[in-house]
Amino acid sequence: MKNHFFSIGIAVLILISATITNFILSFFEMGLSDIMQSIMYGDTTPIIVFIAVTIVLAATLGISIMLLFKKFGMGFKKGKQLGTSKLASLKDLKDITGNDGVILGKKVRLSANHSYSHILLTGVTGSGKSSSFFIPNLVSNPESSFVVTDPKLELFRKTAMTNLAQGKRVLVFSPFKKETLKYNPLALCRGETEIRELAQTLLVNGNAAVEATTGQKSGGSEWISMSTPLLSAFLIYVRMLDAPKNTISYALNLIIENDLDTLKFMIEDSHPVAEKQFNIFLQSAGSEQTAASIKTVLATNLQMFVDPLIENLTSENEIDPGMLRDRPTVLYVGVPEHRSDFMSPLMAPFYSQLIGRLIEIEGVPVQFYLDEFANIGVINNIDKYLATIRSRKMSISIGIQSINQLKQKYGQETTGTILDNLKTKIILPGSAYETAEYYSKLIGNEEISTYGSSDSRGEKSFSESKTRRELYSPDEIRRLPDGKVLIVTDNKNPFLDEQDRYYESPHYLELTKKEADVDQYVEWYRSKLDAQKNRP
Repeated sequence: MKNHFFSIGIAVLILISATITNFILSFFEMGLSDIMQSIMYGDTTPIIVFIAVTIVLAATLGISIMLLFKKFGMGFKKGKQLGTSKLASLKDLKDITGNDGVILGKKVRLSANHSYSHILLTGVTGSGKSSSFFIPNLVSNPESSFVVTDPKLELFRKTAMTNLAQGKRVLVFSPFKKETLKYNPLALCRGETEIRELAQTLLVNGNAAVEATTGQKSGGSEWISMSTPLLSAFLIYVRMLDAPKNTISYALNLIIENDLDTLKFMIEDSHPVAEKQFNIFLQSAGSEQTAASIKTVLATNLQMFVDPLIENLTSENEIDPGMLRDRPTVLYVGVPEHRSDFMSPLMAPFYSQLIGRLIEIEGVPVQFYLDEFANIGVINNIDKYLATIRSRKMSISIGIQSINQLKQKYGQETTGTILDNLKTKIILPGSAYETAEYYSKLIGNEEISTYGSSDSRGEKSFSESKTRRELYSPDEIRRLPDGKVLIVTDNKNPFLDEQDRYYESPHYLELTKKEADVDQYVEWYRSKLDAQKNRP
């Protein structure tokens, strides 16, 4: 019965609305010219009648709606559909977008200046990081240099020919290819302070690599602290020697193959800082037994440097950070995923030294595209670099599968600093719950107002209640539709965009249709490099 009377009420409202509409149409059928002519001659009766009748009919309609809802206790919600009402529009992003910066999606491209604020891409394997972000950007920024993690060298195959056609220098550092560029971390160290930093980075990442590959603890921080002065002493010592002895591998061989007395004899009168570091080692060891244990920990953590392939790879240095600044250059770094733990003691200082040196050099803007960031080792001072390098025309875009990966590698506090300094965040479908929860909290809540009425002893009353819910719940973030991407940048509301997949775009397909052969290119570049070295 209640629904029956409500339907009658709705019919009455429709009738009143029709009456208002008919009256307005009838008024205009009089002809605007006649009405205006009447007003000009001082006859305002038609317009007054129109306004008065319209007000009465509108008031009647409003009162009828109020009485109807009061009588039948109907309620309604105010606002747009839950979870979407506060999404940003393109207009909201106009002050940070442009046509010369990083491409985030089909509709959103940052301005060049805002691109230096750093980017975080979060997505599981196969979610589209390479196809919708790395490849489109690598062929769309001819004025920048890039350092790109490329485990399968797929990015090289797809983008190297276009980069060469754009006039860029193309370099490949792929440690497991015989003709690759060589890298000696010790050769890039300037002074004893940088050598000590290198020693610590090598040992920290070596320890993590052993634990990752064996599943067992390998010494711990205390043993690393005691090993660092010993390694520092001999890195400083071999740094003064001629090639090919000025390497980490040679320093490690000296430590492993000689007893304590011989090591002490070698260091004496060699270099004051080397002597000081060796004495610190002796004091921390306290006994020959502890010293022997320290040597064992050091040898275990740096075992990769006795591998003949790594010895050859680090026998000289052919990677000059300045090359990335003097002209647009792309450096592809090809370390296979299944060898990432093994290579992390070398790759962590590789990136740390590149970033640290580029800060001091002016020139071409440099972008780091570091996919699978959690697998390349602990980059020393990465949190500080992210906070300071923007003004040097440098940006870092990192790709991870989950926030938990960062926490496991860098710890809770440093991870928080890293996330805070990655101002633009790109969320791809399929996030793990902890990651989705982080983004849900980051995006924030929306307010929902609910209106209703109640009936108490024949008296009707209206009420309004406000509730809050996540704009995107963790589950909604996890279930982002395939092909979509959620963008959170600067202080803006999130923007839901489509992935800019290169294989769906005729423009990108044209730029990537000619693939490069990495083996042929590496061999060609090696012959070119050797010819330059042999010139008189």
